[in-house]
Amino acid sequence: MMKIYMIGDEDETAGFSLIGIDAFQVKDGEHFVSVCRQVLDREDAGIVIITDRFFEIFRENFSDVLRKKAVPAVVFIPSFDGVHLKRSIKEFVAGVIGIGL
Repeated sequence: MMKIYMIGDEDETAGFSLIGIDAFQVKDGEHFVSVCRQVLDREDAGIVIITDRFFEIFRENFSDVLRKKAVPAVVFIPSFDGVHLKRSIKEFVAGVIGIGL
């Protein structure tokens, strides 16, 4: 059975935990990379929700991982303190799959 996981800071993960989604709190970029690697390697990971404050770190460290497998699907959501994406999701997806959208 595939599960949904969420990665963000303490405030952002609280609501997800309340509805039964396994949420991982991260403190900084280095901690994010470590936690994200663990979550992406899980056999039961179907969807991974990540706050967009970690978008650039994710792109730098995990874009190749997503090119090699379709699951888990990674979804970025706005952070509580605003939008951090420096490029659009469409550009990110096109880069990951290697096809212009």
